[in-house]
Amino acid sequence: MPRLAVEVEPPTAHGTIQYTSRVLDPGLQLNPVLYKGFTITARTFQIRGSGRWTLDLLIGRHTDLRAFSGTRTYPTEESAITGCCEFGQRIVDGRVRNCSVDDLS
Repeated sequence: MPRLAVEVEPPTAHGTIQYTSRVLDPGLQLNPVLYKGFTITARTFQIRGSGRWTLDLLIGRHTDLRAFSGTRTYPTEESAITGCCEFGQRIVDGRVRNCSVDDLS
């Protein structure tokens, strides 16, 4: 089944960010990483017009799932996936202020 991807266009002159969407190839894998009983899934996307990739991920445990994102961007999809996984591990370890997964069952 095709998945929906979101693309972000550079901010307008008024500082607003525009989102667009597209359908991903159904064969594309998100490749979750297991870490201390949590599943970390990078869901980075390329910012239209910039060539940069976002810090955007999901952390799940059992039946609960939470989305996290950051302001950092990356020059390649591969580096963004690595950055998402490292950021997710820091969240699980409790090392990111105001980001917690303690309540995920």
